[in-house]
Amino acid sequence: MYDTVTEGMTGWRFLRTGRWLAYTAAAILFAIICLFLANWQFDRGQQASADNAIVAANFSAEPVPIERALPTLGSYDASQNWQRVSVTGVYLANEELVVRNRSNSGSNGFEVVTPLQLSDGSVFLVDRGWVQPSPTDALNPDSIPRPTSGTVTVVVQLRPSEAPLGTGTSAGSNQIQSITLPRVQQTIGGDVYTGAYGLLNSQTPAAEAGLTNIQTSMPTEDVGTHISYMVQWLFFALLGFFALGLAARKVHRELNSDDPEERERASERMRKRARKPFTDEELEDEEIDGFLPLTRWGGSVGAASPAPRAILPRPDEPPRGPGDDTA
Repeated sequence: MYDTVTEGMTGWRFLRTGRWLAYTAAAILFAIICLFLANWQFDRGQQASADNAIVAANFSAEPVPIERALPTLGSYDASQNWQRVSVTGVYLANEELVVRNRSNSGSNGFEVVTPLQLSDGSVFLVDRGWVQPSPTDALNPDSIPRPTSGTVTVVVQLRPSEAPLGTGTSAGSNQIQSITLPRVQQTIGGDVYTGAYGLLNSQTPAAEAGLTNIQTSMPTEDVGTHISYMVQWLFFALLGFFALGLAARKVHRELNSDDPEERERASERMRKRARKPFTDEELEDEEIDGFLPLTRWGGSVGAASPAPRAILPRPDEPPRGPGDDTA
C-alpha cells in the first residue's frame, strides 16, 4: 500500500515520524503496565510465602491458653492465623448457630457454631464441624449432635472474623451466612470474643460423633501460580518491543528495496528459504496449480533461477502427452 508519510525516506529515518513515535510510545506504555502487573504478582507471591510460613509455624504447635493468646475480647493478629489455643468452658447449646452454604470436600452443607462460656462469663465461638444437608430438605442441615454437656476443654485453631454476608439471622431461624463475630455478639449478647473464633481440633471429654472436622491438613497458598503470572507479564513486556521491531524491520526493507546491500540480503533470504524442504501445503498447491512461486525456488528478478520441477502424474492418471501440459 502506498504510504505518503514515508515517501522518499531511506534508512531508518521513518522511525522519527509521528506515527512511529506513537508506536514506540505505545510499546513503552504497554511495557510499563506489564511491569506493574508483574510486580503486583511478585508481591502477591511474597505475601503467600509469608502466610505459608505463619501457618507452618502455628498449625501443629503446642496449644496456648486463650487468656494468653487473646488477652482482650477484640484481640487478634494475622500472625495468629491457625494458632492452636486451649479453652475451658461450658457450651451454650440453646445459642447454637448454623452457617449455611459452606463447602467441604466439594459438597455443600452447613457449619455448626456453638458458643462456649468461660468461667469469667465471656463467650468464645467454637466451630464444631460440618454437616450435610437434610435428605428431605436441602435448606436445612441433617441431624446435628448436641454439644457435650458440662465443662469441656477444647483445642481450637484461631480464625479471624469473616466479612459480613447477608443480613444476619432471620426471624425464627438460627442460620447465618457468615461468621461475622460482631453480628453474632449482637445476636446472642454478652461478652463475646469478636477478634477471632476457633475451629475445633480436639475436645475433652470427646465430642459425640456426627460432625466432620473443618480442617484436617495444613492449608497452603499456591506461590508458584503468582511467580508464573509474573514471568508471563515480563514476557508480554518484551513481546511488545519484539513486535515493534518486526514491524520496523519490514518497513525498512520495503523503503530500502533499491539499496544494493538490501537487495543482496533479500536474495540471501530467498536462497535460504529455497533450501528448506517443501511443506505439505506447498506440495498440495503445486499439484493443484501446476507450479510454485518463482521466489520459492530461490529465484529473483534479474537473476538466473533453477528450472521448475517437472510435475509427475499421479498413479491414477494416464501418462501425459507432449501437448497435454501447458504449464
